[in-house]
Amino acid sequence: MDQLTCPNCGAPLPASLASADVITCQYCNITFRNSNTQAPELGNLILGADFTQGLNLPGWSVPEKEYIQFTNDSPPEMRYKFPHRSGVYSALKTSGYFDNVDVSVSITFYEGNVDLISAGLLLRYRKGTGSYNAFITPLAEYAVAYYDDALKWNPIVAWTKHSALHPGLNQTNHLRFVTSEEHLHVYLNGVLATSIHDSRFDEGEVRLGADGTDKSSIDVGFSNLQLREVKA
Repeated sequence: MDQLTCPNCGAPLPASLASADVITCQYCNITFRNSNTQAPELGNLILGADFTQGLNLPGWSVPEKEYIQFTNDSPPEMRYKFPHRSGVYSALKTSGYFDNVDVSVSITFYEGNVDLISAGLLLRYRKGTGSYNAFITPLAEYAVAYYDDALKWNPIVAWTKHSALHPGLNQTNHLRFVTSEEHLHVYLNGVLATSIHDSRFDEGEVRLGADGTDKSSIDVGFSNLQLREVKA
């Protein structure tokens, strides 16, 4: 019998769930029907991140080691905590460039003013050029934007509440951002939130980012980080 896996984060699930009509993943908390999943199938794994190894993360670099901690919880988590300051900062970035890629991560906000903080993924990031950004907040909101060469946040999809997101601190949400040529897909806990075309950027780094302000510190956890091929 094939291994039962979550269609959203790819985690292996207990064989005892194979006969269930509705399954809830214990890792990313998505609930899905066994025979009719919401998110598309996962492609081959390109690059993962084993957070049990601390800063030893082949294929990645950590720009701000002083603000990073690792936990051996289930699942293992990278915590990014920094004091009051404005702007988006990177917790982790790839050592190389990627173009078409399927990136997913679980995000948990632990501390901060829920009205002011956010975190998420930056894809095709190039210094001096920009990137695509997909971020979520503890208010169950998401946004898709792009950075220009001055690192100014330009909305593509403005901040919008989404029923698939779990609101509040200490709530885990799974964000999946797929770039395929000019096509951008964003999934929230396995549910397609937006599908758009944009041709500004073609390749760059993948980054985990957090956005604080001068009015709030932030403590956010990242887990289940995966970079995969885009499934044809």
